[in-house]
Amino acid sequence: MEKGGFRNKDVREIEPGNNRVPHIIPQLLASSFEKAEAILALFIEKGYQEADINLGCPFPLLAGRHNGSGILPYPEEVESLLSLVKKYPQISFSVKMRLGWENPEECMRLLPILNELPLRQVTMHPRVGKQQYKGEVNLEAFAAFMEACRHPLIYNGDIRKLEDIHRIQEQFPALAGVMIGRGLLANRLWPGNTKKRVS
Repeated sequence: MEKGGFRNKDVREIEPGNNRVPHIIPQLLASSFEKAEAILALFIEKGYQEADINLGCPFPLLAGRHNGSGILPYPEEVESLLSLVKKYPQISFSVKMRLGWENPEECMRLLPILNELPLRQVTMHPRVGKQQYKGEVNLEAFAAFMEACRHPLIYNGDIRKLEDIHRIQEQFPALAGVMIGRGLLANRLWPGNTKKRVS
């Protein structure tokens, strides 16, 4: 969202008529309640009844402005942003996040906020934002978060083949699901994947 409003490109991308996927959940990326509410108003105008709040984007240009994972070290800002969930009970909300921006303890400090919200689910990528997609995922920190999280939890991160899904499911049998992200685009061997390999 720009200062003057929404870019035409962004509006076109969420038009239901421009998407052939039968079930679309638009994702909301904002650093404040006011910006988030403006974006949600657009979603509602377009007929959506679900929204995913992105607290996980590691892109430094956005994170430096407290968007995505850049907001995670600031519990008061997170609480203000997520107050959107209670203000709009007619919308089914989910949250996608990381362990933190630079410290995996950041997500644990946010759990009291998350646990009190009526969320459909939480998706966790077990890296901190500063890692972006480098280094190892922190499964120990993920397990600690999972144990204390009251919401259905989805695992996301380094899922490149079916064996990765099976391994994560075996390690965390209480998971509500596994999200495939960049791995789907990068691996042309996924069943039904017709996209070219991304290098």
